Amino acid sequence: MSLRPEVQVQLDALAQMLHHWVARVRHPAQFWPQFEALAEEILDQCGHTEKEQVRVLIQTMLRGHGLELPPGFKHRRPPDA
Repeated sequence: MSLRPEVQVQLDALAQMLHHWVARVRHPAQFWPQFEALAEEILDQCGHTEKEQVRVLIQTMLRGHGLELPPGFKHRRPPDA
């Protein structure tokens, strides 16, 4: 399933910013709150099916930079999903 264009544009922008953040942020505590806020904005616009796809894309994006979602990331898959 393809994403709505506006969601894809936002994900692309997040991916572009990720490279710069990783290079400039001195401590993960500075990075995660900003990243989570932007990721939340994107996920809040998505329907249930689209959310799952966006979650996977965000995780893939992070792994490409050697990062993993920290415990407590608000938009992780719910335990019963």
